[in-house]
Amino acid sequence: MKKKIKILFFDILTPDLKQRELFNKEIYRGSTYSEVTRKMAGLKPEEWVYCDATQGVFPDDITQFDGVIIGGSTGDPVTGYEKPWIKRTYPYIRKIVKKGIPLLGICGGLQFTARAMGGEVILNPKGKEFGTIRVELSKEGKSDLLFKGFPKNVWLQSNHKCMAKELLPEWKLLGSSKFCEPQAIGIGDTVRLLQFHPEKKSAHLKHLVRMKKSAFFEDGFFKDEKAVKKFLASIKNTDPAGKKILRNFIDYFVIPNARV
Repeated sequence: MKKKIKILFFDILTPDLKQRELFNKEIYRGSTYSEVTRKMAGLKPEEWVYCDATQGVFPDDITQFDGVIIGGSTGDPVTGYEKPWIKRTYPYIRKIVKKGIPLLGICGGLQFTARAMGGEVILNPKGKEFGTIRVELSKEGKSDLLFKGFPKNVWLQSNHKCMAKELLPEWKLLGSSKFCEPQAIGIGDTVRLLQFHPEKKSAHLKHLVRMKKSAFFEDGFFKDEKAVKKFLASIKNTDPAGKKILRNFIDYFVIPNARV
């Protein structure tokens, strides 16, 4: 009998409704971050439950879910920068982990979970990591089920300025990049954290550049229009790798422990 699964998408993108609407229009072209992630994971609508964690209202019964995916965020869980809504997510994340429910944290999801579990998140001293990056799997990463079927080096999409400062003793480093060592972290048998974005397509990054180009110029990421064109040309199609990572999470972490 095929197991029925239910995944909670714990959305921490932004509490700013106007900003969310802009993202939906300009980046996701009328869709939503949640829907894009669901489709990349190959899940049906009935297998997906949405929760806007920025509003502080979480499902009462966490045990009804077979897995949790925490997406990216515009909020920075850095000491001194944490908004009240960010802090309200930590106890719930700890509850998920304590219950042994498989959790995949993506970008902000890595950072929020790291903070909830007692780690520290800092602004990356090397600056913003944005674009298609090469992630090198460690020995542990190569043998981890999340990366089953992958070569040592994987190209994936990235967009972040914060990072986990260091790994706690019980955490495993699964993958690194030139700009950010903790690109993939394993915590026990059920928690996997990714600084990169397996759910994002190359088109999403290109749309983001066009939407926020002036901001990229202001912070010095781009010097001129020539640099913008060069960057856009450097973005690779990483959809197959992103989809496979998300499916590996479902197939090897969620389904084996799911209810019938």
